[in-house]
Amino acid sequence: MKNILIITIGFLAIAFEIMAQQEESLESNHSANAVFVIGESAIPAGETYRGKLLVPSGEDGIESFIPITVHHGAEVGPVLALIAGIHGSEYAPILAMQKLAPLIDPSELRGTLIIVHIANMPAFSGRTIYTGPNDLKNLNRSFPGDINGTITDRIAYTIRNEVMMRADYLVDIHSGDGNESLRPSYSAYYGEAGGEEVIEQSRRLAVSFGLGTIVRFAGSYNSKEDAIYTSAQAVTLGIPAIDIESGELGSTNDKYVDPITNGTLSIMRDLDMIPGEPKLAENPLVISDRSRIYSNHDGIFYADPKVETGDYVTAGTRLGVITDYHGNMLEEIFAPSAGVLLILFGTPPVNSGDNIVVIGKL
Repeated sequence: MKNILIITIGFLAIAFEIMAQQEESLESNHSANAVFVIGESAIPAGETYRGKLLVPSGEDGIESFIPITVHHGAEVGPVLALIAGIHGSEYAPILAMQKLAPLIDPSELRGTLIIVHIANMPAFSGRTIYTGPNDLKNLNRSFPGDINGTITDRIAYTIRNEVMMRADYLVDIHSGDGNESLRPSYSAYYGEAGGEEVIEQSRRLAVSFGLGTIVRFAGSYNSKEDAIYTSAQAVTLGIPAIDIESGELGSTNDKYVDPITNGTLSIMRDLDMIPGEPKLAENPLVISDRSRIYSNHDGIFYADPKVETGDYVTAGTRLGVITDYHGNMLEEIFAPSAGVLLILFGTPPVNSGDNIVVIGKL
């Protein structure tokens, strides 16, 4: 009986050792052989894909694509999606992604980094602000998209289904469009949408990006149909997400480009995708509400030379005037509330309904 017990224990020990070796082998093989599928491409672990996502064709006959880089890490980790070029004339994010892509070595990366270099190719190629040149739709008002819709609808559909749905975290990167003076640069997250865990993880992304100003967006977005904005769509799907604003007037200046590149690397360090410590925002200015002014006229906008974006303004501060095309004043623009002047029109043309001022309330 004693001999049988010894033999049984011996077999059990050998069996457990074999099982452990098999488990270790499976983990090793999984790391070595796992592929990341996006679009029509399957990317082996430890490799980089540089290519494009094809946007489905539609009845309008317009074809487009989305240039992407995917670094699929050798080690298991989170999937981080970075989206630039939702608006085609916001150039700082696009150039920042150009700088970022070669800095990442997939053989040393934990997880997967998806870089959308230019989400809205029609708007980029057409040099348009806000909207696409074909259907005049704003991509950042077009989610969840529609495979049977116009070209902008189909781009939104492709981003949602090919990029967003594969991500654990998402960063939608913007700058002041070709007509917008925007300062200071800030990160932003939804403080009411997606549930407590998504809100907290989104806030963490905003802090780890390292900018000195953080905006807390309102809006609960209880359905994907209501969540028309890129990051709002993501959090509605349970994906922590933030917006970044860095740059103005379509600028390509490194003072706007580099904070985006550095902030993205900081997030990757915070998510333990790459080595190093994140550069967290220290005592950031937190804005929890915003007021806006919309133009009541078509005409020419003149910003008041005494104010600049980034300034603290009091309620009633004169921000500018709108004239007709002959110089006759139509409207004076005054700050409706105190706060930080985040956005101010920076070019003369103005149309009725344009959002010409955004003030961050403190």
